[in-house]
Amino acid sequence: MDIIPKEELLKWFSQNLKRIRKEKGYSQEALSEIAGIDLSYYGAVERGQRAITIYKLFQITNALGIPMRYLFSGEPSRPQDEREDNFEELIKFLRKIDGQDLVFFKNLLEKLIEWKNAAL
Repeated sequence: MDIIPKEELLKWFSQNLKRIRKEKGYSQEALSEIAGIDLSYYGAVERGQRAITIYKLFQITNALGIPMRYLFSGEPSRPQDEREDNFEELIKFLRKIDGQDLVFFKNLLEKLIEWKNAAL
């Protein structure tokens, strides 16, 4: 297994962080304020000039409303795993519904998959 240089890892992480921040519509100033992190520290992390602590990472992902793993997925030049994103959205949706509806959607999904497989 090849060891990736620290600078390359920081650049990869910082590009993911910047992309997600922009997707969420935050400026660096707004996100650092919401996360409770010094703006100059956050800016250095996003530029790949400074490593980040786990606690500060938690503050940022909490402010962005994303799981930490989102910042570690894919490569900066490629989009994130769309399947994982869709799966995460489905889980969020399912967590909001009551037990009776959950059973209904589970049964409906099973039938849809059976129908799709039969059509192939």
